[in-house]
Amino acid sequence: MIEFGEHVPERKALDLTPMIDVVFLLLIFFLLTSIFAKPMLPVDLPRADSASLVPEKEVAIAIRADGVLFFDGEAMVLADLKAAMEARFAKGGGARDVSLHADQGVPFGRVVEVMDLAKQAGAAALSVVTENKP
Repeated sequence: MIEFGEHVPERKALDLTPMIDVVFLLLIFFLLTSIFAKPMLPVDLPRADSASLVPEKEVAIAIRADGVLFFDGEAMVLADLKAAMEARFAKGGGARDVSLHADQGVPFGRVVEVMDLAKQAGAAALSVVTENKP
């Protein structure tokens, strides 16, 4: 009888290149389709020691130093602000928070006018956005 010896099976290497390609494609897909935060207008915010993060679902109102008013990124006059907020609150599904981004050069009376209109429109909470002091 002829002995052939023990048969040792060859180990086959697993090619991971296709799996790595798919993972990188998925990573690129999710990075490109993710939702990025809307950029706010350039406003020189006042500084405060107790500044905190603003939730994303808030309505954003910005007032530049030259007095121009923006509601969610769109320029608007003060007379139309209340109606725009009421319409937004009506379709917002319960989110009635307002964040006010006022330039530090804006007169305080103008800020109070906007805060008053927000309350009249039905804002549940109003926060004034500041930057942390260095």
